[in-house]
Amino acid sequence: MGSVELYSFLRKSLGIIQKKLEEEGVLTLSVSLEHRFMPVLDVTDRETCVDVRGFVYKVKVTGDYPVYFNLDRPITDNEYAVVFPGSYIVVNRLANKLCLKAPTGYTTSVKVDVLRW
Repeated sequence: MGSVELYSFLRKSLGIIQKKLEEEGVLTLSVSLEHRFMPVLDVTDRETCVDVRGFVYKVKVTGDYPVYFNLDRPITDNEYAVVFPGSYIVVNRLANKLCLKAPTGYTTSVKVDVLRW
């Protein structure tokens, strides 16, 4: 069996397993019928918490500097995620608030996509 045939066999098998898990209710996809409009946020080096009350989907930095963020908890010295300028992170998590902070002495802009439950 060549590598192409093996790849095709494994891909087909994975599809069958995934379909079975979905049918049994073990694996589900997140679906939302509504989104929450959030304007571009200006984030400073002082922590800002935003009420999101929904399914946080994407955090994108549109400014020139990175942003630190945490969900439902304040940003600490060792608990946060970083998103760099021009990039985004897909979160896929229900949250009530999103805490944001720019590096010390800087201000940046952030766009947040939230789906409502």
